[in-house]
Amino acid sequence: MFRLAVFLCALCAVSWGFLCLRIVTPGKWGGRPANCSSPLKAVQTGYVIVLHTAGGSCKTGAECNQQMTNIQHYHMNNKGWCNIAYNFLIGEDGKVYEGRGWNTEGAHTYGYNDISLGIAFMGDFTGRSPNAAAWIALKHLLHFAVENGYLSSDYLLMAHGDVSNTISPGQPIRKVLKTWPHYKH
Repeated sequence: MFRLAVFLCALCAVSWGFLCLRIVTPGKWGGRPANCSSPLKAVQTGYVIVLHTAGGSCKTGAECNQQMTNIQHYHMNNKGWCNIAYNFLIGEDGKVYEGRGWNTEGAHTYGYNDISLGIAFMGDFTGRSPNAAAWIALKHLLHFAVENGYLSSDYLLMAHGDVSNTISPGQPIRKVLKTWPHYKH
């Protein structure tokens, strides 16, 4: 399955000259307007924090749209935050879902909210890794961020648990991240 996903994405890149990055905006997933918006300290951040939502996972667009509205409702109504905590979220449908988006301070990692992009895999990944489509989406999002000036080319990639006392994003994700060139612990 992973090889098929890589092949299809490579075919997409060759055929149309772009990566297969699919970002679903809040207007498309049913998001509510944010109650606030603070900019990151730098337009081009040098940090990425990878998390998991610790809730339900999703494998279809409809399921992921529902997860996004559930997460936003929980963060805004139960936690009292002004919006969804993460800059971006990734579903196992291979799409990236915009939370707070580029250049906006998150509410995901104390001490890093205003200097990093918080990217969360949707689901609980303490016992398994996200599927290949989700990993490919993360790679394409990071590449896009560097190429478009949102992320420094020498950025540091960290798991949530590397900088906070938490099990997020789960050992299976940390195991993969440790093999990536930008990973720092």
